[in-house]
Amino acid sequence: MSKSIPSLAEKQITSLIDGIVNRYLEKAKSKPKANSGNPFVLAILKDFEPLLHRIHGLKTSLGSELEKIAEIIALNAWGKSNIRRNFNLEVELPQNVFREIDTIINSLSNAKALSNYQNEKKQIIKACNNPSKESERHTYQFDLLLEDSSTSEIVLLEMKGPDPNTTEVPGAKRRLLAGLAWSHFNYGYSKTDSQLAIYYNNKHPKPYKNPKVHYYFDPNGGILLGKEFWNFLGKSDNTYIELLSIFEEYGKNNKKRIWEGFSKLVIK
Repeated sequence: MSKSIPSLAEKQITSLIDGIVNRYLEKAKSKPKANSGNPFVLAILKDFEPLLHRIHGLKTSLGSELEKIAEIIALNAWGKSNIRRNFNLEVELPQNVFREIDTIINSLSNAKALSNYQNEKKQIIKACNNPSKESERHTYQFDLLLEDSSTSEIVLLEMKGPDPNTTEVPGAKRRLLAGLAWSHFNYGYSKTDSQLAIYYNNKHPKPYKNPKVHYYFDPNGGILLGKEFWNFLGKSDNTYIELLSIFEEYGKNNKKRIWEGFSKLVIK
């Protein structure tokens, strides 16, 4: 069985991981000031606080690199000509489509209804199929566009960590609904989606639950979460497992070096 993540992509991903780890090993040479917001926790763990601070920083930095890793995997699975990442798109749509988007957003913001992805798609497409004469034009930034003409499929993705800022979520919803309408108008593919992609479930093994996300995004179709996202991106049921293995292999091969660097942060 051929690998979902080929050797070249694996090397590129490993290089990204190595760059992040090296930055934090370099930072480990200077102890950060204790900055826990909880004085009682700090009183217990003050000798370990610098280490915990760097680990938290590494976790945050890695989150920002996952978008680049997603691009590497997508390039291999979808082809360079079929993806666009981190791009601005001028979206021109009939005014009634934007009004329909506003209606959906307002209903979700006021908690009048829970998000229903399939119903929202029907509402947007119905508005697109009955366009008003007047149009509007807005510019939106999208994280990733994937296209496969062989399967008449186009997908726009907004990629986030599992706990995005409250203010980011409704903005992401608006962009994705506008992107859905734009895709329908410009491609007319039989499969058009515009979804929130979440890198991992921070509640694992429990179900992912985040009220500020679920106010706006339907878990049944509106979200690609963790394993589902990575496997979709790599067009393989093995992508997520292979990606985890790359991280595990790096950790195994560099365990001594990482420990020697980070252990210096523990106050003797």
